[in-house]
Amino acid sequence: MPLISDTDYDVATAFGVARPKVGVAKRTTFLIDPDGTLRKVYEKVKAKGHAAIVLQDCRDIWG
Repeated sequence: MPLISDTDYDVATAFGVARPKVGVAKRTTFLIDPDGTLRKVYEKVKAKGHAAIVLQDCRDIWG
């Protein structure tokens, strides 16, 4: 699974989650297909339990 280091906020800006004055992007998770299709967006993410929710959604989408 690729991860992105976005020190210039280019990707965060493109996805509408940049907050350069705060120094971090809005905590948001995006599920994107290998072909680049955005499948799901999780806004207002809370760390506790989030990974389990995303994993289940991945299983639901991709089996």
